[in-house]
Amino acid sequence: MAGPATFRYYTISPWEIEILYDTLKRSFEVEDTEVEADDPQYVSMVEIAFPLPFGEPFFQEFTMDSWHKIKGVLKDMKRRRGRKGVKAYIRFAGFEGGEAPIVFPVLPKGDRQFEMGIEKIEYLVDIVPLQLKTAPANADEILFSYDEATFKWSPGVARVGGVNLVFKNDTWALPKPPSPAG
Repeated sequence: MAGPATFRYYTISPWEIEILYDTLKRSFEVEDTEVEADDPQYVSMVEIAFPLPFGEPFFQEFTMDSWHKIKGVLKDMKRRRGRKGVKAYIRFAGFEGGEAPIVFPVLPKGDRQFEMGIEKIEYLVDIVPLQLKTAPANADEILFSYDEATFKWSPGVARVGGVNLVFKNDTWALPKPPSPAG
């Protein structure tokens, strides 16, 4: 049996809390916490951490019906808040072939971009293990990045012992320091 799913949020309605909690509760024990708002650019935040690795077995256990319900609530939240913004973090306890937790931060301001980011996550099941085959073995977590121009998710940052490694040109490396102003 997997551990509990965690559900953290701020400034969401009791109805939204109930739907998300009940949907998660179908498959997992749930720990939910209301947190203080931490970003003035976003009126609401939802973070869901699934206790299973990202992959086909997750979607079989959690069920596509439950996944679609979570996506629907998040997209509806975004539509209702408009430009005020909603940010969502979808976390998994690893991925098929890897132990590092992975995170999909869904941060686009535009409704359509937000929806596209949410929709594309489930289609990454086959590509994530390939994208992360060179990920640092000792990564604390790996954050994906959504490119609004190409509508694609790709590895972005691997956090390793307090250091962020950036994924660029199929390689994980320290970010280049900014050039001195001249």
